Amino acid sequence: MFPQGFLGTRADLLMDIVIVALLAVVPIVLYNWSLARRGDYARHKLLQVGLAVLLAAVVGLFEFNLRMQGGIFAVTSASSYAGTATLDFWIYFHTFFAITTIFIWAGLIVASLRKFPSPPIPGAFSATHKRWGRIGMIWMLVTGVTSLPVYVYGFAL
Repeated sequence: MFPQGFLGTRADLLMDIVIVALLAVVPIVLYNWSLARRGDYARHKLLQVGLAVLLAAVVGLFEFNLRMQGGIFAVTSASSYAGTATLDFWIYFHTFFAITTIFIWAGLIVASLRKFPSPPIPGAFSATHKRWGRIGMIWMLVTGVTSLPVYVYGFAL
């Protein structure tokens, strides 16, 4: 569906964009966490909502592309690791964190937009937001980091 990617592997262009985006999320999420810790809640909110919208569009397009090609196992069938426990482990491990991250992150964003005033200031929901924000951040970091072995084993080797 998409032309050859730019990273020099078997992956298509969209897969290369997604892998770069997921790896870029790691420092962005850490930076955004620092904004919240410094009390810059307005920028934290803006970056979180912007990142969520951007990732929703990229991941939605990625999922559509993946389904049009028969799924992740069809797309990685040319890998020397296709059908092995190594690739299967990384696919399932990454997918678990990717899916649960969506629910954690989307739920926290919706709840936060409803419970915090605009511009955002600390309030009764802050402790819950902080707890789920940390969980969501860890899950997002794991999702970003685990995308690399899926890509390498699935498309580079």
